[in-house]
Amino acid sequence: MKFTPFKFQVPLAAGGIALMAFTYLQFAVPHGQGLIKLSDIPWGGLTTGQTILYLPLIGIMSIFTVISLVSIVLFSKDLIQWLFNKSEYDEFISGPPSLSVGVFVPIAALSMIANVILAPLAFFIPKLSSSVQNLMFPALIFFGFLWFTLFMLEFKFLKGWLTQPLDAAKLNFVWLVDVFAFGLVNLTGTGIASMSNNKEISSIAAFASLIALSFGLCLLVTKLSYLIYLQLKSVSLPQNAVLPSYFIMIPITCLFGISLLRVTEYLQKYFNFDIEVMSFFLLNFSYVIAIGWGIFSIYLLTGYFKDYFYGSEYSSTQWAMV
Repeated sequence: MKFTPFKFQVPLAAGGIALMAFTYLQFAVPHGQGLIKLSDIPWGGLTTGQTILYLPLIGIMSIFTVISLVSIVLFSKDLIQWLFNKSEYDEFISGPPSLSVGVFVPIAALSMIANVILAPLAFFIPKLSSSVQNLMFPALIFFGFLWFTLFMLEFKFLKGWLTQPLDAAKLNFVWLVDVFAFGLVNLTGTGIASMSNNKEISSIAAFASLIALSFGLCLLVTKLSYLIYLQLKSVSLPQNAVLPSYFIMIPITCLFGISLLRVTEYLQKYFNFDIEVMSFFLLNFSYVIAIGWGIFSIYLLTGYFKDYFYGSEYSSTQWAMV
């Protein structure tokens, strides 16, 4: 299969699955302050039901953490070679917006890997989990690299979209991949802001994240409104190969909701803000939208799942369902 930046959806999706298992254990198992570790699980005090639930979750987390880390290394090597192949890169970038926007997928995947290292990987490695605070400064530098690259690419694309007429017929929900990348970069930045015990590191991460959050939300509202407008004007749904891209709105909504929640945690930690009401609103509002969009998408794509999906060829948009 010819290399494309969309291949980075593999480590992205695998990292997301690992984080899902980790997050469940983080909130389900009582432990001390900070992130949960394997040693925090009281195996002797678990009920049979808890053991049956936690063991598969830990197994899933370990498998998908390895898949995520190994695949990001392999694809990063391919990405570097692809970037130095000027003709292939230029051909991809000059394609329709819903294809060329795929250059944002590696940024999203690298942001996911940062979260995988600080959470699921640290869950299994005691030395890593005990030195999380020492990783905050390197994590801030990595976040800065992703932040700068993300904005540099976005401004380049915006210039092209504003100076040349968009072919509306070729636009679909894949066009929101850059917004998705903003959500994951924000997740990394706000994670540093809420976790770091160093006020300077937290403040820099929080300020940069607020800029990215504001820009990302404006981008989301603008693009989503235009896509809905185009769909209402259309007489039919897009072709089958791009239909799963409707699901991309679910992680986008959750990522922005969690990122905003982490900003409030930073404000509580360093400025004693009362965030109880705001936290309740942000979490519930974002997840209500995500669940509502999920139900709507499944209903909208009923025909796709019944008549096409099982016999379909591989399409990169199908990763949106994961």
